Amino acid sequence: MYIKNFPSGPLQANSYLVWDDTKEVFMVDLGGFNEKIVTWIEREGIKLKYIILTHGHCDHIGGVNWMKSLTGAKVVAAADELEMLEDSRINMSSAFGDDITITPDVLVGEEDNLKVGKMTLEFILTPGHSKGGMCIKVGKALFSGDTLFNSSVGRTDFYGGSMETLTKSIREKLFVLDDDVKVYPGHMGTTTIGYEKEHNPFV
Repeated sequence: MYIKNFPSGPLQANSYLVWDDTKEVFMVDLGGFNEKIVTWIEREGIKLKYIILTHGHCDHIGGVNWMKSLTGAKVVAAADELEMLEDSRINMSSAFGDDITITPDVLVGEEDNLKVGKMTLEFILTPGHSKGGMCIKVGKALFSGDTLFNSSVGRTDFYGGSMETLTKSIREKLFVLDDDVKVYPGHMGTTTIGYEKEHNPFV
């Protein structure tokens, strides 16, 4: 499995392209237009199959409709995040002068998984930063969105947020994973589950 990060959008949220030897690719979040992604996809001759959203805040979805129209990739999101994706006031894009709404092609829940190439994607619902926030686990990699950061966690003062719910999600759903699972968050650099269990002051 290969992972490449393209920070995108006004807040430079992390946007990950993930692929294997089959050259089938999925993307995790896309905060805005990023020509470097298009150039890379064309150069590598790969096929983007899915854009998977960890949650619906505008800094993670700003480029999704553009990328979908360009590549035909299907958008995947948690069913509980639909309200936010369909309302530009709740996803906060209207506050930045945009009215971004997303209509997912695939809605997923806790028991669902998805095959991309030889990879199996497991969806872990982790509400707290938002009502329908989720993480994506692929082998020993975890894409955590704004649920878990390096030595920090996501904000909980937005619509649908709850610090109590967020810490419960992290303790009961993420900290039960193996210590060597590498965490790819929505902002900042990577970390591991083991490191966060020992050092994260918010959980």
